[in-house]
Amino acid sequence: MLGRTLPPALLLVLLAACTDRTPPTAESEPLAAAPAAHSAPSLSAGERSDEVRFEALARRVARALAEPEFRAYVKAELDRSQFTEHKVSFQRFLRANGGRALEALARAVNEPQAAVSADADGAIPLEMYMPVPAHRSAWSGGANLLVATAIVDHEAPIAFDLAGKRHILDPRQPPATPVLAIVPVETDFNHVPIGRATCTTCDGGGGTGGDAGGGGTGGDTGGGITPSAGATPGLYLSYAQFASDFEGWLKGAPEFEIHMMGPASATDTSLVSFQCVGEKAPAGYTWDMNDLTWSGAQLLFSTAQMDAYNAAYPGKAYVIFAVEDDDTACGIRTDSDRGNALLKALSAVYNEYKGAKDEPGSFVNATRIIRGARTGVKFISSLYSFLRSNDDIIGIAVSDAVRGTYNPVTNWTVLDKDLKQNGAFRLEMR
Repeated sequence: MLGRTLPPALLLVLLAACTDRTPPTAESEPLAAAPAAHSAPSLSAGERSDEVRFEALARRVARALAEPEFRAYVKAELDRSQFTEHKVSFQRFLRANGGRALEALARAVNEPQAAVSADADGAIPLEMYMPVPAHRSAWSGGANLLVATAIVDHEAPIAFDLAGKRHILDPRQPPATPVLAIVPVETDFNHVPIGRATCTTCDGGGGTGGDAGGGGTGGDTGGGITPSAGATPGLYLSYAQFASDFEGWLKGAPEFEIHMMGPASATDTSLVSFQCVGEKAPAGYTWDMNDLTWSGAQLLFSTAQMDAYNAAYPGKAYVIFAVEDDDTACGIRTDSDRGNALLKALSAVYNEYKGAKDEPGSFVNATRIIRGARTGVKFISSLYSFLRSNDDIIGIAVSDAVRGTYNPVTNWTVLDKDLKQNGAFRLEMR
């Protein structure tokens, strides 16, 4: 239900060159038919090194799963996990129950346990799960299984069957064969969901390397501006729609987040997050959108937060920034160049009116008004630049009144750096 855009006076189109990624080894074989040509992010030297470790670990897991007893053990650990999509911390899984999995992997490929342990400890934190719901339902512990991995989202997953043969999967759609994924961690395994069942690989015991540094803390609170408790007046999201889930199938369900962004300080015009709204955000700001459309009443920024923001940064608007989280929950980890290109493009077309600001002295039916306003911010802080696992930038919300558009359901449109409509929101002061 994205609104129609009136032709803007100026379009700034930023083109990014993409190249197909060559498989790292010559013995790679396709599974069934080779995937169509695709574009994937280029990898840094560090990512290439991690890619080698990931593949080595995935192959060892696949070979170990040739043993029925080990398959039953893995299925039981996945089934009992109460984390989203039945995820388990991979490094902790290896060492749980006296290192049972570590020993099985080493035995399967006739290597010392120290070699397997070195690759696991040298890799970034990983999680293991079945990202495709139909695969989770279909797999009963049999040998019809692939173990797949990928260093970044949207690249072609590398998979191994239980004989250890390497395959390249289609990044756009999963195969019919169930896939067990070993991928960079998105889950905060230090915060166990309330009411979970016993799970030996879920919480703080059982080894090192399973944590996503800083995850699940609620993000930057912007210089002491904190949410008020209870039923809170403020800016609410009542409807949201996204053009896609911005998530490759190997990464499972999307983790949509909205960040209320503002200047780093009174004198610093870089952009930082003041409030995260998402699945793992603090109480009152917890929002889980798993489909492409959503309706309800979700607080984005309280009136108390707005008043404190206005006092600290008079005349400055806040930016409503949407991302699909591929790394640490409520911690923006994206290439700052991409964020800066987005800010530059919107500023050029909308004359800095890429933010939102409430007007305490203006009321409609006794409710404060939220309008499009100038932000004054120039770039995303380099503190939010992360090289390993980049969050997908969905875009920044721009008021339809500023854009000169109308939609009967939504009143703000989420635009990317090419001014493409990636989403739409209904924002209301309540």
